[in-house]
Amino acid sequence: MGRSVTMRTVAEKAGVSMKTVSNVINGTGSFSEETGRRVRTAVEELGYRINPFARGLRSRRTGTIALLIPNVYQPFNAELAEQIIRAPETRGLKVVVETTRGDARREQALLTTSPGELVDGIIYVPHALSAEQYLALPVAQPMVVVSERPAEADGLNLDYVEIADEQGSHAAVTHLLAQGRRRVAAIFEPAGPRAGGRRLHGYRRALAEAGVDYDDSLVAHVDNADLWSSGVGAATRLLRTRARFDALFCYNDVVAIGALSVLQRSGVAVPDDVALAGFDDIEAARFTTPPLTTVDPRRRSIARTAVELLRARTDAADSRALPGRTRTAGFELLVRQSSGAGPEADAGE
Repeated sequence: MGRSVTMRTVAEKAGVSMKTVSNVINGTGSFSEETGRRVRTAVEELGYRINPFARGLRSRRTGTIALLIPNVYQPFNAELAEQIIRAPETRGLKVVVETTRGDARREQALLTTSPGELVDGIIYVPHALSAEQYLALPVAQPMVVVSERPAEADGLNLDYVEIADEQGSHAAVTHLLAQGRRRVAAIFEPAGPRAGGRRLHGYRRALAEAGVDYDDSLVAHVDNADLWSSGVGAATRLLRTRARFDALFCYNDVVAIGALSVLQRSGVAVPDDVALAGFDDIEAARFTTPPLTTVDPRRRSIARTAVELLRARTDAADSRALPGRTRTAGFELLVRQSSGAGPEADAGE
């Protein structure tokens, strides 16, 4: 029973606020002897188990940070989490990883309640919530957002680590065009405030700079780019339209590897018939046949910068006094055999 009992349950049974329960448990604040007795009785009767992290509330520090990511089945998310946990800047801290599951209500709940009482700060990778939505939430802890800084965040004491979505996409498509390809197809998430829109913009900008007209029939969209099956489905749809293309740029490596399997099963040679490139540089990209050309968004730099920014804010006497900061991790274009460019070479900024 104790595992399902929360501080809110104790507060309701004792007829007090959650703040009072916290004060009694941690010996802080002021409360009457009778109130203390009621809370302790409720704790005993309900079998409430005090989380060891909560004891840090006595000093208002827990030595724990939270990482909120959409899921861990997408390799980029899992590898980012691993980098954050292992970053030198994280030394001495515990990292609680929570998955938002692409659900707006869960994302909102995790930002405003759990793990609110247990952590000193949050590293947040937005997915279901728009910037307007998450910026309106009453988030109590210092937070670093891994996303492009929106105009709505101007003037806020909120830190951002930006991924070079548009720049990386532009570089990858420019590279495909430099190989003499002129019918560059693409697979993206729906355009919007998240990375899908920015990577699509980079794709279109590269085409325009090369004097190649944008062709909507060469662009397929997927609802969930975190699934290998999404790349399979999108590539299958592109082939069924019989639209002619000699290159394919994918929103991420998961989609690209799914697409690669379809192309090969359909007798389309990569890179001879279709040059292929992805985004994220997940570990699996090096082991496909042929190895996948991709954009490395410098995951290690993202992780270290996010922890550094968060730690500076949590260590400050008043985190609200620090102005909002924005850092960009940059990118590297890793050229491998899937784009027909010969031996692996790196280029970036």
